[in-house]
Amino acid sequence: MKLSQLEFANLVRNIFDACARRDYAWAIQHFSEDVNYADPTRYIMRNRAELLQFYENDGGFEQRTVWHNVVFDEQRQIGAVEWTYDGTHRYHGASWVKLVNGKITHWREYQYVDQREWADFWGNAASESQLS
Repeated sequence: MKLSQLEFANLVRNIFDACARRDYAWAIQHFSEDVNYADPTRYIMRNRAELLQFYENDGGFEQRTVWHNVVFDEQRQIGAVEWTYDGTHRYHGASWVKLVNGKITHWREYQYVDQREWADFWGNAASESQLS
């Protein structure tokens, strides 16, 4: 099963909408059992059980994710998303995502803690290289 660009964008949005509702069980069903989910400087989860535990450790904070850019290579089933997440902190980041048979097998993210709004976080770089 291969996803289209639109299906990939909807999948990513729906997963994090579910997290905002704290419906983590629904969210993790879209990851493979042996998912590799990591920020190379902070954490790594190697299966759904670890990912569920990671999501559930939300500190009771409300969560919200704003998607700035979503791209997807339908042939390779690899995508990238650029986002702002508000929860325990505000993070601005990007993730690389790989799917096999419609399930996320790899999620690699890079993020920065910064309380500024997206445009302010990017400053002059956003106006000179606006992607969206």
